Amino acid sequence: MAKKLTVEEQGMVVRLAKVLAKISYGPVRSNASGISSGLVRLRRDPLTPADIDSVLERYGCAGPTSRSTLERAGVLVAAGESGGFHLALPKGEGAKKAQDAQAQPTAAKGVAKSDAPSAKAPAGARGADAQAAASRGAGSQQPAAKRGREQARSQAGQSRTEPRSLLGPGPRTLAEVPRVVQHTPEATDLRRKILDLDPRLWINGWLLSFPEAYELFEDKIRSLDRALVGSPTLGDGTLTCRQLSYQVFGDEKFLEQDGDGRKLLERMGLRDIVRHRPQPRLGLLHHVPRKRSHMHIVVTENLDPWLDIRELMYADGRRLILGERVEGVVFGNGYLVDDARRLPEFIDSLDCDDVEVLYWGDIDRAGIQIYDRLRRVAEGRFELRPFVAAYVAMVRRARERFADPLDNEASAQEGVPFDGLEAFCNELPEDVRDYVRGVISGKRLLPQEILTKADL
Repeated sequence: MAKKLTVEEQGMVVRLAKVLAKISYGPVRSNASGISSGLVRLRRDPLTPADIDSVLERYGCAGPTSRSTLERAGVLVAAGESGGFHLALPKGEGAKKAQDAQAQPTAAKGVAKSDAPSAKAPAGARGADAQAAASRGAGSQQPAAKRGREQARSQAGQSRTEPRSLLGPGPRTLAEVPRVVQHTPEATDLRRKILDLDPRLWINGWLLSFPEAYELFEDKIRSLDRALVGSPTLGDGTLTCRQLSYQVFGDEKFLEQDGDGRKLLERMGLRDIVRHRPQPRLGLLHHVPRKRSHMHIVVTENLDPWLDIRELMYADGRRLILGERVEGVVFGNGYLVDDARRLPEFIDSLDCDDVEVLYWGDIDRAGIQIYDRLRRVAEGRFELRPFVAAYVAMVRRARERFADPLDNEASAQEGVPFDGLEAFCNELPEDVRDYVRGVISGKRLLPQEILTKADL
């Protein structure tokens, strides 16, 4: 059975968790609450590296890296030449909170020993004790004089024998919220409020285990509760994400992808409950004149072909490009596949029954690589095939100048992989495959610009 923590130790767990939740080392930050509880429950002073690792190994991060992180954060303080550590709050604001939160002048055994001198000791003895405590650095990070003042205020009737408000100064972001296991009056009151909400908000148990999250986001959570009355989802898909966020929460940024709102929903098990209108990212240059149920979209690697196709569609009203029906054109800029979400999000925003993407790029190693990577992005999301008519036209135009594919311009792409070459060539007519293979294996290039608007 786990050892029951005193009120003082419970306060230490919360404060340590807040400190660890802010550090940069992910394995410790992600398990801040559990690590804090484990360290306090050791009730040893000093702690050996083995003691500390016995806690850290439960979270898969035992070892010198994590111990060094805790030491830099001020949570562990070296205990002289013994090779051990004292457990303490960091200097500065954290240490002040530790002193203010103590229920007794002397901290719990094994957590933070007080070296403040006795009020009955002679003045000289008190000075000597203070100097010795400062030189040892045993557990407390504050000067002895300051600890003496804290003790004097406690003796004057300012000591706290009851736990403070659950939040106290409180977390200000979701990452700072610690797990609350104990059933203090404050936590119990918050849990009663949580149980009055739509069961979907607490059924997975997370909000009940982190009631401070409810206190931190009470207005937002209550707004969510009202919005879900009689509805299986948050939103019906007609509003943009920011419009929905403002309508429900009065904050247009609360539901942003990496914001606290999204993280809160995910931890409550509601990641898939939000329904908003898909919105393409800025910078994805495209031209789609009108909505159709079934669409063929050309994605072009380079800008000039994009301008040519756009001009034919916009100025001339064309829908046939090289004999292929085309309803829109997207400028891929050669790097569209670097963010696997960009093209799928754009396609979702078209709100069509189905979309087929025709990819068109340079015939070189980099172009083949882009198409191969785009095939993986497309898998299970949308149909993809090469814009065959455009590639055939490129090869035929090149042959008019160079019968030997190795006479084409060099590409300086010797180190670029082209594992998808055969899959790409199999999409092309047989009479152009060998020419394409010769260009790729010979590190040559057929640029898209080999074709002009008149060729399309």
